[in-house]
Order: sequence, then C-alpha cells, then structure tokens
Amino acid sequence: MTATPASTRIPCTGRVSVEGFADFLRAELGPSRQNLTLCAEEFGRVLGAEHVALVNSGSSANLAAAIWVKQRARPGRRRVLLAGFSFPTTISSFTLLGFEVELVDTEPGGFNLCPQALRGALADDVAAVVVTHFLGFPARLAEIAQLAHERGALLVQDACETMNLQVSARSIYAFGDIVTHSFYHPHHLTSFGGGAVVVRTREEFDHLQSIIHWGRECRCHYDPARCTAPAGHDHNFWYVREGVNLAMSELNACFARWQLQTWPEQEAARWARWQLWEEALRDLPGIQLWPARQNVSPFVFPIGVGRARFAATAEAVRAAGVEVRSLMGGAIHRHPAYRHLAHSGLTQCEEVGASAFFTGIHQTVPLDDVRRAAQLVREVLA
Repeated sequence: MTATPASTRIPCTGRVSVEGFADFLRAELGPSRQNLTLCAEEFGRVLGAEHVALVNSGSSANLAAAIWVKQRARPGRRRVLLAGFSFPTTISSFTLLGFEVELVDTEPGGFNLCPQALRGALADDVAAVVVTHFLGFPARLAEIAQLAHERGALLVQDACETMNLQVSARSIYAFGDIVTHSFYHPHHLTSFGGGAVVVRTREEFDHLQSIIHWGRECRCHYDPARCTAPAGHDHNFWYVREGVNLAMSELNACFARWQLQTWPEQEAARWARWQLWEEALRDLPGIQLWPARQNVSPFVFPIGVGRARFAATAEAVRAAGVEVRSLMGGAIHRHPAYRHLAHSGLTQCEEVGASAFFTGIHQTVPLDDVRRAAQLVREVLA
C-alpha cells in the first residue's frame, strides 16, 4: 500500500478546545482558593470520593503519595514494590526519598501487577505496594490489597491513566490507602497541568494537605473550623512535618471545573472511538486485543502483534500516517535510568512490551480521523 504523506498523519491526541472558557473564567475566577475548593468538591462528586487534594501534576500526585507513605509506613520498612510497567516519576518519587524499589512481573498477557509474583516478593520489610492501572486497565485489586495488608504494607494506586475506574463493581477507592490521578492534556480530563490525590479518612486527608502545603499545620485554607495550628503570629506558618509545595493553581482548577461540566460527553466520546477501533480489528487473526467494559475507562487502544512482527508492523502503521506508540517505553528496567532496580525476572512484562503498541482514542481526535486510522491499521495488519 502507498504510504500516506506525513502532512495527513493522524495523531493519538488532538487539540483541546477552549471555546467558551473565557466566559467561564471571567465569571468564576474570584477569591483566592475558591476554584480549588470547588474543583475538589466537584471532582469528588464525579468519582464518588470524599477526600480529594489537588496538586499541580500527576507526577506531583505520586510524589505526595510517596512522602505520605514515608511518614505513615511502619518503622524500619524501606522496600517498595512496583510493577515492571510503571511510569518513571512513580518510581523516582520513591527512590529519591530513599526507598529500595523492587520491580515485580506483570500478569501473563496483561499490563498489571501479578498477584502470584507479588506474593513471592512480599516480606515484612515492605512499606508499600504500588499498583499502576496501566493504560487504564484495572489491576486485580482485591487479591493485591489482601496480600499487601496481610503483610502490613500500604497500598498505593497510580490511577493517572484512568478515571471513574471500577473493579468487581466497586470503586477503586474501596481498596487500598491512597490513589493518584493526572489531568495532563492527553488524559481523560485535562486541567492543562494538574492532578489529584485521594485518601479514605479525614485524618489522612489533613496529613496529605499538610505535605502538599509545606508541612504546615494550618488548615484555614480549606477548613478553618478544624484548624489546629497554635494561635499567634506564626499561626499560618507552623510546620509539623517535612513537606513541599505541590498545590494546583487557581487557573488550572478553574479550567478543570469547566472541563468537568462536559465530563459525561467526553467519556462517551472516548468510548465511541474505542468501539470504532474494536469493530475494525476484532476479527483479524494473529493479533491480540484487550477487552474493555464501560467501567474500565481505558486510556488508549493497545494492539498486540507478537515479537516477530512488532518492529515492521509498527513502522508500516506509522508510514501509513497513523501515530502509534510503545507501551510507555515497555518494561521499565530496559531503560538506563532504571537498570539498577532489583527484580526476580520480568518475563511477562518484557513479552507484552516487545509485542504490542497503542493507538489513540482521545476525545479530541475527530471521529472521521479515527475511522480512517482504524481502516489503515486494518489494511496493514491484514
């Protein structure tokens, strides 16, 4: 087939429309922290989460979670277990704090932490198990949560590549201790820079807010009635723990609120694009597709073609004018920055990473472009 010129290339994501935001901004950008407060409440209502703290990126959300783990883990515990498919800043959030990170293999044919492999790696020195719902596909949370808590380890969920995810008909917030989200542009919801951290109790939330706001005790910025900082000249600057400044800006919170107004339509648009890809490719022999249901909320559309065909197929798809990407770089220990990390073998992770790529289902990509891209990829695969 003839390669499509680069000028007609179909990307994984498109441009986020800002039509109408100026009017919303003029109406809503008011007193300090008003949008932060309202955004946390509105985001929480969408996801069914009560204790939501907003931060300036998904990577900052992971850093806040790592600091939270360091300050709440059982004494003497220095190991943290993550899947072989993990994002760099999820790992570095823990290594930079002095944790010993160990990688655990993924489930056969899948993307997420394997409970059986986790069982072999767990010990009484593990501070936390970090689950990444990779590409928006849910990990086996019930099994993983039980294993972690039996050993007294905290359970962290990196949900930066998904939204509104459910496992066994339950919200992911019903499992584990702390969950992170990202509002980076290609993700489900964008605030043009931002993220969120969700915890289960008010006490945990107060601790998290202190970490995000320099380690101070003052809570007047979100709950004056429950502020426990001592009265006096230093009331706003009384530091009770080590912390950082990771707060989301008012402008980003305002944009996130504006995006949330059309969240159901945006999620429906993503599913429409997923279904176009699935319908175009599901009857082709020799490829692997990963099934998804409405409550899975995938980030992209992964396609497995096998090791032997991977490089040539990916190149042919790109030459046809369709953007495809690797599975976030594949198994993370392949990369120079992370080759030193301990593991007991990542066979399944390496196999999937070397045989699959993904295409885009972002709601900003026009439906006609998705139809065309799916047809082009079908022609290559056939």
